[in-house]
Amino acid sequence: MKRWGSIVLWCVSALLIAGLAAETPPEYAAVFTHDAVAADHAEASRVGAEVLAAGGNAADAAAATMLALGVVNPASSGLGGGGFALYYCAKDGSLTFLDFRERAPRAATRTMFEAEGERPEGPASSPSQLGGLAAGVPGEPAGIEALVTRFGKLSLREVIAPALRLAEEGFTVSGALASMGSAFEVQLRKDPVMTTWGLQPGTTLRRPRLARVLRAFAEKGAAVIYGGVIGQEMVTAVQKHGGIMTLQDLYGYRVRTREPLETQAFGYRWVTAPPPSAGGFTMIQSLSILEHAVGPKPADGAPLLHAMAESWKGPFLDRQRYFGDPDQVILPLDEMMAPSRIAKRAELAADGKAHPSSDYDLPVERTRSQVTTPDNAGTSHLCVVDAEGNVASVTTTVNLPFGARFTGGGIVLNDEMDDFASGIGKANAFGLVGGARNLPGPWKRPVSTMSPTIVLQNGKPALCVGASGGSRIVTATQQVAMNVLLHGMNASEAVAAPRIHHQGTPEALRVESVAPLDSALQDALRARGHQIEPIHNVANVQVIQIERSPQRLLRAASDPRKGGRPAGH
Repeated sequence: MKRWGSIVLWCVSALLIAGLAAETPPEYAAVFTHDAVAADHAEASRVGAEVLAAGGNAADAAAATMLALGVVNPASSGLGGGGFALYYCAKDGSLTFLDFRERAPRAATRTMFEAEGERPEGPASSPSQLGGLAAGVPGEPAGIEALVTRFGKLSLREVIAPALRLAEEGFTVSGALASMGSAFEVQLRKDPVMTTWGLQPGTTLRRPRLARVLRAFAEKGAAVIYGGVIGQEMVTAVQKHGGIMTLQDLYGYRVRTREPLETQAFGYRWVTAPPPSAGGFTMIQSLSILEHAVGPKPADGAPLLHAMAESWKGPFLDRQRYFGDPDQVILPLDEMMAPSRIAKRAELAADGKAHPSSDYDLPVERTRSQVTTPDNAGTSHLCVVDAEGNVASVTTTVNLPFGARFTGGGIVLNDEMDDFASGIGKANAFGLVGGARNLPGPWKRPVSTMSPTIVLQNGKPALCVGASGGSRIVTATQQVAMNVLLHGMNASEAVAAPRIHHQGTPEALRVESVAPLDSALQDALRARGHQIEPIHNVANVQVIQIERSPQRLLRAASDPRKGGRPAGH
């Protein structure tokens, strides 16, 4: 079964993507003057634009787009998953971060994934990736309700209506969904719901079981999913597949409001995801290192690419050592961002040589891990900007394609437990090595790389950006943002440009095969000591660039690597 483990990343990256054709279709980008939605599926973007046209704001449209994504691309997200939302309110200039990340069941233990028997057939088939133990308590229904009730203008029923229509009337299966269905067919056909899906490209797929859930959600709110018949059906399915989730776990789920992380760099205010995301921290530390290493106005080229790759090595080490659920561990963020520590890492990044990741390992003073016992309390990214100036940057996921690859109550359940460390020093599906603070535990949220981001200039949003793609989310998000803000690219150029990735372990600088880096640049990076390895793609980015002079323009782009399309007015 080892061959399945070796191809899972190929499945996650290559097959999920429609692919960059030799001539990229122009539909992946558009310019609007009123409002805009950029999602990784054209139908979902259209739903968001429909809700905006009906009088909704960015919060309503973001929630509607999330729901539509869960219908038309169940390989990436849905009500059985979770995510993060960063929301800018134009009325008062506030930025709010909603954490609706999945969390472990109460019965979860540190050692629950230590023993491994023979793996079932198919890719991504370890106990933390496939079956009942892989499923965390979903957060998306509660997150959608929180976003709409706290910031929206429409009723939940109005926001859910377009997704319900898609589930009832059907939608056209995309090439990306068909490819993922083919890759995981041996597992999907074992589920009584997913085995009925005809996942051939161009066919019409209806989802009546999910429509039933959406109808109940619209009438009674998220509580109907976290209890009652639907909740019991989810729990029964999880336990049938060997899991430990209970109705008490569902009843006790709560959305967390957290303070976003932010930094000033290159003349902009960058606001992004706080823990349990390590992605936001990786971005703001990388930006701080780069500003020291290459100066405030770096030119695009090999020296910047080298410094960027070096700037990621230390933060990925910090993730392994220090990150965990902020409700259960103390995270030494101030110590990790100490100016002296940034300066030391910047000095290494600026010397023109590729260093082993261990050179960037600068331990901070250990702090106690336990704070309190918590009270009973595939991935997609989307951006929305409305006519009032509100901005929503949202990343949502079921983790690996089709999550744990079974349904409960018509809902595809996540396999988010794979984002915990299965053991100290063990790597997950994306090669991220686990540390003690991120071991499973009762009601813990696993560390994430999701990095929904809003960048401001002179107090106003200039960019909404984020990505899907596991450990590569943050590096891709940062590069696209820098392409727009520092290198003068427009949104469509920025998402189509080649990207690189380094995460410390393994000691390899990844370059894309779908959008190859110029060979001269690759040679220049090798000359600095980098070990170049090809990878199909570095994540999938959605972005909206907000221009205000001489007129308001919204330049929206959905990454052509996944075949999305923006919409708006």
